Amino acid sequence: MLNRSHGRRSGFTLIELLVVIAIIAILISLLLPAVQQAREAARRSTCKNNLKQIGLALHNYHETYGMFPIGGTGDRDLPPRVSWQVRILPFVDQATLFNQIDMSGATASAVQATLADGRIVREIPMTIYTCPSDPYNQPRGGYAQCNYAGSMGSQSAPSGSSACSPFQVYALKSTLYGKTLLKGGISGMISRNGASIRIADVLDGSSNTIQVGETLPSCLDADRGSWSYAQSTCNAETMTLTPINEFTTCDQLGPSRRITNSACTAHTQWNYSLGFKSMHSGGAHFLMVDGAVRFLSENIDHADTFQHLGDRADGAVLGEF
Repeated sequence: MLNRSHGRRSGFTLIELLVVIAIIAILISLLLPAVQQAREAARRSTCKNNLKQIGLALHNYHETYGMFPIGGTGDRDLPPRVSWQVRILPFVDQATLFNQIDMSGATASAVQATLADGRIVREIPMTIYTCPSDPYNQPRGGYAQCNYAGSMGSQSAPSGSSACSPFQVYALKSTLYGKTLLKGGISGMISRNGASIRIADVLDGSSNTIQVGETLPSCLDADRGSWSYAQSTCNAETMTLTPINEFTTCDQLGPSRRITNSACTAHTQWNYSLGFKSMHSGGAHFLMVDGAVRFLSENIDHADTFQHLGDRADGAVLGEF
């Protein structure tokens, strides 16, 4: 009679399978933050490089024309006008696009024009003008958005409305932050009033003056986040009056921090749009006039350091930042 051996069938038990799944889940939970950090580091590097390229373009423009581009080109009474970012297109490898734009009037018609290939200038996304960390900077409402804003300075923003006090923004901010804030004329590097600013005008030193910084367009009207319009927050309406990253989402705008005069808020929440901010944790990138790109902490002393970095000639003596 033959002996038969009855071996035990090999395989996972339910408990063993659950243990394996648990181990895999733990490994994923440990690795995922590292992967996310690596991706954000890559996005931050791209963002920094975008600003470096913009800085080179601004200096090449200055070398060519003897001044930096003005914040708005065209009739001030016929907005929206053409932005400084349009003016530097030939210096960011976009000469072909620039040459198709009619700059004779430099008003809205210039960037609303339809090109030979059927595209409308204002709708064309510009990778160099957007930060990859911001998921909300996609074209909307017929306007391609931007994340890099020219610094108008450290003062409050005059309004074109007779019903809105020129220093209403300043009055609100000074009570919120509890310190004396600067209040004066256009003191930054880019102004939509047509001021021609040269390196020689930067009396505080090119390494101590902000030229361009990050911003977020997601809570604005579509045209206010555009790279092509001078009236956009990306071009000539952003300043160091507001601390870095104070408002990075629309939900953070409480009633006490909004301009109450409806004439002042016809287009946007001014105290949201008029500050530098980013989707990066802890701060934002800034292009200094000397071409260096600095990542400034959102905890930088706002009243005594940051707002002075926005002023090109206030004579303030700054420490390390």
